[in-house]
Amino acid sequence: MPSTYELFRIPVPPSEEDVIKYSQLRLLGLKTNPEAFGSTFEGESKNTHAQWKSRIDKEERFTIIARLVSRDSSETAREEWVGTASILTPTMWARSDADTYGVVGMWVHPEHRRKGLGKKLLEFGIEWVRTRTEGNPTATRLALEVHRGNEGAKKLYDGLAFVESRDELCEDPDRIPLFLVVK
Repeated sequence: MPSTYELFRIPVPPSEEDVIKYSQLRLLGLKTNPEAFGSTFEGESKNTHAQWKSRIDKEERFTIIARLVSRDSSETAREEWVGTASILTPTMWARSDADTYGVVGMWVHPEHRRKGLGKKLLEFGIEWVRTRTEGNPTATRLALEVHRGNEGAKKLYDGLAFVESRDELCEDPDRIPLFLVVK
């Protein structure tokens, strides 16, 4: 049964099925790798369906999903959501200057790591930022935070030319602020 990975943006407005699948993926990420997030499973598991929908039903939030699509011998497709990342516009990121976008909620299921999905998620988001800022004469930054002990993620971000920010601080001392100049 051949399988392929596909990336897509959750549409705005999202379908009810997308809201459910997103909440399940997010909660799995929080439970599996709590150190990778700024929030907790305990807190987010209390969210209502309306709260989950509100989170992804925004034009200012570009939520990307990586899914594994498998086809059986009858060509019936089965899909599994295995990774996610969201890009926030400067108004939603609201941490520094007006030209800084933010990456949040980056996570890939452990069984699907080391297959290039993290890089593909970020490249997909970087391209969205480039499209939104085309013609803007000022440099646009894409910022994120990484846990100090997450060597795999630090290597991924380094490979995409993210650098440590000297002028930003994280609320959590176990996190490092990074940024990428998009153009």
